[in-house]
Amino acid sequence: TCVCFDSEGFFYSEKKRTPASSRFGRDQALGVLLNLDGKSPNANTVSLFCNGTRISEPMPLPEKLKGEVLYPHVAYRNVSLQVNFGPLPMAKMPFKCRMIQEAASTDVKEVKAEKPKDGKYEVLFPVAFPDEGTFDWLDAFLEKNPKYVELSDRKILDWAVKSGIWKPKGNSWRASNDKPEYNFGLQFMDDFSIRRCLDAVTTVVPRHYIVMEVKQNLTRAERESNLKRFSSPHFKKIAHVVIGEPPKEYKAVVQQKLLEEKQAKAEVDWKMRKLEKERKKVIAQRQQEMAEQKAKLEAKKREEEEAKKKEAAEK
Repeated sequence: TCVCFDSEGFFYSEKKRTPASSRFGRDQALGVLLNLDGKSPNANTVSLFCNGTRISEPMPLPEKLKGEVLYPHVAYRNVSLQVNFGPLPMAKMPFKCRMIQEAASTDVKEVKAEKPKDGKYEVLFPVAFPDEGTFDWLDAFLEKNPKYVELSDRKILDWAVKSGIWKPKGNSWRASNDKPEYNFGLQFMDDFSIRRCLDAVTTVVPRHYIVMEVKQNLTRAERESNLKRFSSPHFKKIAHVVIGEPPKEYKAVVQQKLLEEKQAKAEVDWKMRKLEKERKKVIAQRQQEMAEQKAKLEAKKREEEEAKKKEAAEK
């Protein structure tokens, strides 16, 4: 759960998008005010300021976020961003407010980055055959070991889609789990520039990584090339072989996943049948109403004709 303002003037909360502020752009100092003062009428709200002037009304935090640790984040593209972590705001505010730099210890939660005892970060290279549940194994592994950061084309695509980049549905016959298609229609995505950028960044940022490249981890030349990327002394490279009879626990996970997929498909089919049944019912009801209306019109017409005949006979 999160809340945010965007440059078009919208506020996002609990998957809802509502107009909330003026638009903003480059060469402006922006600030988000978090009001947690229980005595204030605007307690548990966030407000957006531009160059020291309020440009949004106080927007309420969802119930799920009240009392929880909130993490500030700025997402941007095609611009240079300056972030102020100093004690003074970049624009004068109409009231006194502490910056994060001056926050009291009771108002913030400091989380120190955990470093390996030996100072070495693990880089796992899974070795597995294609189309033998490799990515199912990866999902289960990451769920148990969240300290690892997945490096794969699949993760890049997932990251891009979650960032709001539109991707057409469907893939060609050339696509696979290991190498999905980059068909965003954006040059720096489709020419793999983003992948090369991440390859350069990850080699200098110490993290626990899992390099999920099925084909590359099986071929000697590509495997050696990937190993050289993590040649720094703070990295420890490990080959993780995922071949052979899987353990019972993994089988249970896969079976549960297949069952959920089957259940989801059955629910979709059931809903489709239900909608079709309702559609036919509506059509039948409409046809019956039309038939009744037609019968009424015909009966009325006959009555009028009989009345005319009777009137003519009396004359």
